[in-house]
Amino acid sequence: MHNNISLLIARLVLVGVVVGGIGFVAWRNPAQFQAFFTQEIPAGLRSVENKLKTIITAKPPIGNLTPARDLRGTWISSIRGKGIQLYGKFATGPGTTTIYEDGDIELIINTVSGNTASGTMRYTNLCSTGSTAVPGYGNITVPKQCVADTGARAIQIRVSGSRLDFGTVSAGGATFSMQGNFTTDIISGTMTATTPYGVVKGEFHLNRVR
Repeated sequence: MHNNISLLIARLVLVGVVVGGIGFVAWRNPAQFQAFFTQEIPAGLRSVENKLKTIITAKPPIGNLTPARDLRGTWISSIRGKGIQLYGKFATGPGTTTIYEDGDIELIINTVSGNTASGTMRYTNLCSTGSTAVPGYGNITVPKQCVADTGARAIQIRVSGSRLDFGTVSAGGATFSMQGNFTTDIISGTMTATTPYGVVKGEFHLNRVR
């Protein structure tokens, strides 16, 4: 799981650090950045604050119950381009930086042995953006940064009943976790990262390919 979720969070936090740094420089030298200030906030960033408040992190499985149903098969984004959506907001110098990322997921589960599902996870059409509100001047936004395909990576998922635990990993001062639930045709869940810069939360929604 480390290579999967940490890749997403690292990309998003990097965007936040970059735009936050630009915002700080702009705050110190506003005359040089006057042409870049805007009162508009990109559409994808407008709901970040509300999402951070309303996303309830899924709880990891308790115990080792028999998987409720067969998970094997291919799962893809329920809505194209929105299979995963991540939101973050944190202070960067005098300003506040807001970040957003979305994209598609392809999860292929090849085997389920006991309480462990094994397969691959792949992200495509992954795009990140960020904006820093500079006090007294406006917003500075970085252009959307996209990756077409991250490549398939091996993954193991703990399964108990109808709950999924993709794992929790601590690295570089940050803690990453990913959990979810599943039915016959739907997998939904949350991703959470506590980083030195702030908290990032997200949701993912997948449908089984028939």
